[in-house]
Amino acid sequence: MEKKAATPDNIKCKDLEIPLTRKELKNLFNYRIPCLCCGKEMLHPDIYMKLSEEKSLGGKASEAIKILEPFEKIMHPVERQVFNMLKGMSQKYPDKNFKELLLLKKDVHELALVKIQSSIFNKISFYRRILPKKSARHLRKLMINTNDIIFDPQPHKPFSRRIFIHKLKNILKNIENKKLKDEILEIARRLPRSSDEVCAFVVKNSRKRPEVIALDLIHPSVGTFEHLTPKCMKGLSNSLNFALECSYCNNSRHHYPISVQIEENPYMPHNAQIQADKLICLSKKGLCKKEYIENLREVLYWLSDRGLDLDISKLYIFE
Repeated sequence: MEKKAATPDNIKCKDLEIPLTRKELKNLFNYRIPCLCCGKEMLHPDIYMKLSEEKSLGGKASEAIKILEPFEKIMHPVERQVFNMLKGMSQKYPDKNFKELLLLKKDVHELALVKIQSSIFNKISFYRRILPKKSARHLRKLMINTNDIIFDPQPHKPFSRRIFIHKLKNILKNIENKKLKDEILEIARRLPRSSDEVCAFVVKNSRKRPEVIALDLIHPSVGTFEHLTPKCMKGLSNSLNFALECSYCNNSRHHYPISVQIEENPYMPHNAQIQADKLICLSKKGLCKKEYIENLREVLYWLSDRGLDLDISKLYIFE
C-alpha cells in the first residue's frame, strides 16, 4: 500500500477564526474524551507530568502499583497485561522495583520474541532468490548480522526494529518492482513492537530505569494534539488543524494521510463519531465551541477523501 503525505489542498481554513485556544483545547481532556482513532479514554497530559515527578515510581513495585492503579482502566492492552503481570509478581517480591521484576521475566520473553523474529526473518531471506544479485548480497549480509544479534544472549547492541527496517529500505530503494519491494517491507513491519507484544515490551523495557518503565505503562494513553495536516506539509499548529488523539495513535500515524490511518484502523470512523458526540455534549454545556466541531468535521471529511463524514446534526438540536 502506497503511503503519500496528506495535502491541505481542499482545506481553506487560514482565514478562519481560531475556534479554541490551546488552553481551551487542552481543558477538554478533563472530561474523559475518547481518542479520535482508537476510541480509548485519554489521560490528561498535566496528570502525566505530575506522575513523572513521583519519585516512588522508581522504588518498590508495590508502591509504584498503588500510584498507577487508578489509571489501569485506560491503559492500552499490552501495557495493561504487563501491569497485571507486575502486580502479581510484586506480591511475591514486594521489595523489588519494576526493572528487577522485568529482569526476572526477561529470559522467557526473550526466547518468545526471538521465535517470532526469526520466523519473520526467514520469510524475508526467501526473497534473496528473486532479488538482483547485488541487492540479494546486501540482504544476506543484513540477515547474518541481524541473526548474530538476536541469537546472542548478550549482544554488543540490542536489536532495533527501526534500524533494521531503515537498512532494509536502503537495500531495496533501487528495486524497480514496487510490488516486490512493498511485499518485503510489509513482512518486516510485522516485527513485534513493544506496543504490540508483551514479550517485546518486557525485553525492551528491562533495560530502562524503573521509573521510566512505570511511565511507559501509561504514556500511550496520554492525550495529545494531532496535526490533521502534518507540520511537514505546512499544517497549522492551532485548533483549526488539531484533533484529540492518544499518544499511541498520534505516534503511529507519522505523516501518513487520514485515509491510510482509517485503512489501518477500520473502527476509526466509529470512534471519531463517539468523540464528536462527546464534544457536542460538552458544547451544549458551554465547554466546547461549536465552531471547533464544525471545522473538525470539514477537515476530516476532506483529508479522508470523504471517507470520514461525522454526523454533527445533534449540535443544532436545542433541548
